[in-house]
Amino acid sequence: MDRLYRRAPFDSDRDRVEHLFGLYEKLLNPLSDAEKQNKRTARNRKRKRKRKGE
Repeated sequence: MDRLYRRAPFDSDRDRVEHLFGLYEKLLNPLSDAEKQNKRTARNRKRKRKRKGE
C-alpha cells in the first residue's frame, strides 16, 4: 500500500501520516504557489513601467 504514495517504505505510522497530510495540503491549496508568483510578476511589471517613464 505504501508504494502508492512513494517508492521507499515508511519507517513508522507517523511518517506515513505526515506524508499523507502533505499531499492533502497540496490538493487543498494548488493555487497558493501560483498566487505568490502572480504577486511577484505584478511587482515586476510595476517596476518596468516606472523605468520606462524615467
